[in-house]
This record gives sequence, structure tokens and C-alpha cells, in this order.
Amino acid sequence: MSVARLSGSSNKNVRNIGGGVVLLLVFVLLLAFNFGSTPVSGIPTKPAARDALLQNILNTTLGFERILVINLPERTDHHDGMVLAGDVTGLHIEFVPGIRGEAVADKVLPAHFDTNLGAAQRGSWRAHINSISRVIENGWSSALIMEDDIDWDVRLKQQLQDVAVASRYLTSNPTSTGRVQMKDARHSTRSTHSPYGDDWDILWLGHCGMKFPETNAAVLYQNDNTVAPIKYQESWDANEPSPLKDLPEHTRVYTTVSEGVCSLAYAVSQQGARKLLFALGLRRLTMPFDLMLREWCQGNTEVPGYLPKCISVLPQLFDHHRRVGPKDFDSEIADPNGLYRDQRYTLNIRQSVRMNMEKLLSGRTDFEDQWPD
Repeated sequence: MSVARLSGSSNKNVRNIGGGVVLLLVFVLLLAFNFGSTPVSGIPTKPAARDALLQNILNTTLGFERILVINLPERTDHHDGMVLAGDVTGLHIEFVPGIRGEAVADKVLPAHFDTNLGAAQRGSWRAHINSISRVIENGWSSALIMEDDIDWDVRLKQQLQDVAVASRYLTSNPTSTGRVQMKDARHSTRSTHSPYGDDWDILWLGHCGMKFPETNAAVLYQNDNTVAPIKYQESWDANEPSPLKDLPEHTRVYTTVSEGVCSLAYAVSQQGARKLLFALGLRRLTMPFDLMLREWCQGNTEVPGYLPKCISVLPQLFDHHRRVGPKDFDSEIADPNGLYRDQRYTLNIRQSVRMNMEKLLSGRTDFEDQWPD
């Protein structure tokens, strides 16, 4: 249709077209305003993501291509707990079968193998390697790999937007040794592929504790109200104070991996998965998987001259959930002498999903804070 003919249309048609455009613009603006602020089961997120890629963290896979959960098929309790926790927080998870160590034949083990490792450590190693291998087989750009007895804050998506900003900064400034504030890191880098940056190997988000390497580069986020008070923060060594004891209250730190323990939740990029499969799947099984992952992140990669880009967060964003009942029901690896626990909890997580499950299911948002000020 020519411009002249369009100009000759009736005023009524012009008004209809104009009105439709206005309505469309209003709809788009409302959608943009609400994107990232509409709660899932009452869970708040930040009013708006800081850039287009950060918006992807608000999706059902947290900005990764997949979320994988390792679960022994007979642990139906863990399976059901993860299904429900993922559902009420708007996550789509896929299960990877856990492996019993007795099913791992000697002939499939790497040449460098510690014969003192028990069956449980063998099985755990194989299940994690299977998860990493799946990332490569399917050509996924990234995946978050989790164990099946963990918990997280109802504000996880908000927290991961901050992880993404810090990861971009740290991987873009690998030789830096200074500390920067989150507000400065937010304006320093952008990403073209992943919300978490274009050059990372591991994001170690759930653990039992790590050290704070004060000589390494770090991003500090002060006044983070999702961080428990320092007196409540606990690491793998209960006799040691929080590694953040000298920082202001409610500070979260993002830095490189140092002395990490427990592979509760970690994300792998495609490049990281390939190198991990080579080093920890094919070359050696010399200690439990989490300790090998720690060594790998700190430079023992089997690839000369390659230093992985592994980012950690303190306090952690994922931790074990401990339910009421015999303690030896918790894990297939550790047996804490069969003691009984009469109160459930999750260390380091303030507004725990599992501790607030009843409220989430009923649509309430007055969440319980496990570790209030």
C-alpha cells in the first residue's frame, strides 16, 4: 500500500491504528516494569535486572542451560524434597542417578587411584563425573550441578544476579589483587554470552566452608540483607571463626576458590567441564571428589600452564538441610555416630526454602529468618 493511499484512509482507521499502538506500548512497558519483580510463590526478586543477560537469571534454570541434581534412586526422600523445593522457587531440575561405589569396577578407575578410598567416595566421584560428562555430551554451555540434600534462600535469584556481576569482574581482571565494592563492579564489565561472564570454569556456590584469600582479588557486597550475622556463620571447622570475621556485618565476598570443602552446588561452563573430565575423570582419583575439585581450582589441572577460573562465594548460597531424625540418615558418605537430631535447620541460609515450605505452599511471604540480627 502506498503512502498516499494510507494517508487517504479514514480518520477512524487512523485513530484505531494509533490506539492499538498506544495499547501495545503500554503493555510492553508494563511487561518490562514487572519482569523480574513478579514473585514466584511470593518470593521477591530485584525490581529489574541490570542488563538483558542478567534477566536470564530469573528463568527456571537460573541463567544456566541446565540444573542437574545427583540423587541415589533409593533416596526417594531426597528426590521428593528437591522436587518440591525446586517447584516452589520456580526451578526446572533434572536428576542424574547417584552411583553406589560397589557398582564402580576397578578396571574403569583412573590410573592414579588411591586404594584407600572407600566405596562411598568412589560412587560420589562417579556420579559427579557422569554429571560433568553429560554437559559435554549434550553441548550445553553451562550447568548447575547440585547434591540432593541441600537448601537455599527464597531470594536465590536475587543473590545470583550479584554472583554474575562479581564473576564478570573477577574473570575480566584475573591479575588484580585488590578489593572492589559491588557497586563499582556493576559498572565495570559486560558479558556477551553468559550472564555470569564469558570466561569462567567453575562457580562454586554451595560448600561446607572456604578460606578467604585476602591477597586475591575480591568483590565485596556490603549491607546484603540475605547474609546471616557473623556470629551465626559456620564453616567445616566449627572451632574456627567465620573467615569474614574482620569485615562489616552482612558482607558477602566473591573471590577465587581457596580450601573449599563439599561439592554441594557448583556450576560448570562447557570449557570447565571438558578440562574437569580430563583431569578428574580420566587421569586421577586420589581423594574425595570435592577435595580434587579444590585442588583442580587451585592449579592441579593435568594441563600444564592452565590456571582455572573458579569463583567462590562466602557465605555460601547453598548448604546442607538437616532434618529431624537420626543423623546417620543424612548422608551416604559420612556417619556421624547415629546421633539423633530433634530440630531441623540449614546453616548459613537466612530465609530457607525448606524451613519456609509451609508458608510457600500457602502463598504467604512472611518468611521465617533462621539467623536474625
